[in-house]
Amino acid sequence: MVDPSRPITSVKSSNVKVVRREDLTKVYPKEAERSGLRQASSDVSAKPLEPQDLQTTTVSGKRKSMPQRTNTDSTKYASAGCEFNVHSSDDRTMKYPAEGFSKPSREMTRVTPGTAPTHRQHCNSGYVVENVSNILRRFKWGPAAEEALHNVGLRVDAYQANQVLKQMDNYANALGFFHWLKRQPGFKHDGHTYTTMVGNLGRAKQFGEINKLLNEMVRDGCQPNTVTYNRLIHSYGRANYLREAVNVFNQMQEAGCEPDRVTYCTLIDIHAKAGFLDIAMDMYQRMQAAGLSPDTFTYSVIINCLGKAGHLPAAHRLFCEMVGQGCTPNLVTFNIMIALHAKARNYQSALKLYRDMKGAGFQPDKVTYSIVMEVLGHCGYLEEAEAVFTEMQRKNWVPDEPVYGLLVDLWGKAGNVEKAWQWYQAMLHAGLRPNVPTCNSLLSTFLRVHRLSEAYNLLQSMLALGLQSSLQTYTLLLSCCTDARSNFDLGFCGQLMAVSGHPAHMFLLKMPPAGTDGQNVRDHVSNFLDYMHSEDRESKRGLMDAVVDFLHKSGLKEEAGSVWEVAAFKNVYPDALREKSCSYWLINLHVMSEGTAVTALSRTLAWFRKQMLVSGECPSRIDIVTGWGRRSRVTGTSMVRQAVEELLNMFNFPFFTENGNSGCFVGCGEPLKKWLLESSYVERMHLL
Repeated sequence: MVDPSRPITSVKSSNVKVVRREDLTKVYPKEAERSGLRQASSDVSAKPLEPQDLQTTTVSGKRKSMPQRTNTDSTKYASAGCEFNVHSSDDRTMKYPAEGFSKPSREMTRVTPGTAPTHRQHCNSGYVVENVSNILRRFKWGPAAEEALHNVGLRVDAYQANQVLKQMDNYANALGFFHWLKRQPGFKHDGHTYTTMVGNLGRAKQFGEINKLLNEMVRDGCQPNTVTYNRLIHSYGRANYLREAVNVFNQMQEAGCEPDRVTYCTLIDIHAKAGFLDIAMDMYQRMQAAGLSPDTFTYSVIINCLGKAGHLPAAHRLFCEMVGQGCTPNLVTFNIMIALHAKARNYQSALKLYRDMKGAGFQPDKVTYSIVMEVLGHCGYLEEAEAVFTEMQRKNWVPDEPVYGLLVDLWGKAGNVEKAWQWYQAMLHAGLRPNVPTCNSLLSTFLRVHRLSEAYNLLQSMLALGLQSSLQTYTLLLSCCTDARSNFDLGFCGQLMAVSGHPAHMFLLKMPPAGTDGQNVRDHVSNFLDYMHSEDRESKRGLMDAVVDFLHKSGLKEEAGSVWEVAAFKNVYPDALREKSCSYWLINLHVMSEGTAVTALSRTLAWFRKQMLVSGECPSRIDIVTGWGRRSRVTGTSMVRQAVEELLNMFNFPFFTENGNSGCFVGCGEPLKKWLLESSYVERMHLL
């Protein structure tokens, strides 16, 4: 929910619009009247922090959220120049009996392929599906499971088999059951069962098995359809195999299968998340060219893509276009827009959208409440965020682990270790099992104030609960190691990194020396990133940032440069370098640690010089953006900005700042060309 690397403070930046308390009363007038919006949630335990509790805490059980029934009247709504109608709706939750379907007669009715099941057949199917699913939940696939299925004596048709496969989350069990069905007299798989099985294997990233299954499918006379291809594209996309996803897209068209909205939306989403916004927008244009007009879901996906890529004005324009085309935004769209404004630190705009959403008749859900809590927290109003938590409970939403984790994270970033710990305890008392992101938030809190023994106990507690350390976990530990105050702290952090058991630790321990050209380091990094291929880009970016920063500050600057080059080549930093217009380049360093920023800048300037010597063409202008810098809190005190300015001064780079933007260094014209041409030491500047 919250980037653990981003600090929180009550000190406001000059580039962030201040949210006044009177603005909050418009969002929560009743809360303001009752308690002045200063009343903390009564659910927080007052138990003091005891480090030893971390070792013994075990929890079980999980509560599900209560869906809300929403009543909205037909309303005309206007926000930021966008006007539209919201139609009446009455969303009711479907209720199913706890005991499942009632038992039918013993004689099971088969569903004729290609016909819709009758009511009686639905009942019979429910009985078969429930019994078969229960057996498969009790047994791991093998002879015992086969014998149990044989003994129950139920005939399963393709429709029922498909319903069972949909409920299975273990691909090996599902595949065993799938092949067992094929051996049963009179049974024949259809396109639905094959497609569902493709989806099961795709979730488990078993692409070799998928290829075998598709060959079987064709041999059985079942041709893949659009849904099958969509499952394949989604599976490859989730695993970050974008080229393979596009290949499937091309193959489906060659096979005569027309892509639908789901196809295009999936391709747009996976490319945008991987940082390839240009390809995502190209897919959007191709979808429109194919005569598929965007619906609310499509617009929401594109708006989210644009916003996450930092193009909030374009996202807002598309939001208005959506309204103008008669597509009514839904709750998901509003949540996306509020979240994007929150991410851009446009906190007033986020709160206004929230008020407008409620005014249009939409009731907040857990996602909305979480975003608003985050906005309030980043404004420094943590008690008000707790008041939102209280309202959430009052509206019958049961907070889950991410909601508690958000409060742990907000209080931790505010430097209040006790409150972060209390919210962690409140989650345990609610009967919830902590997840890895929540543990990472608390771990970050302990590491930030150098309470290493508590961090060690928390890490041991995570492992005892069966939670696997994530890339973010290891990144936090490595960053702490880089900032260690003493040799003792350095050694202790090394122990924590080893205890985490994450593969990144062996990657770092086995980092080879750079050698004469650094190729062995580049090969080592490339192999590791291939191994971590399925991790999301932000997690990989965080780790690479921590690794480069650690190596740079440890004196291994040649190795740091080689790691950066591979990370940049593999698009881990898609926004680090881009051409704004012809020969006008932007080097974006603001999301990096200072060691990484200095390394990235040095290697990028060396690349410019090399390109100029080969082609004779020089950039007309280079903007070096440092922004606030990672971990900086007050404008002008960015460690990244200071480190970059120091480097540029050391090598007499002809830079200036303009329009009072002290976080952006500009080089242009003849002085820039002369500097790149005559500065032979540019190639080695990252070593100094």
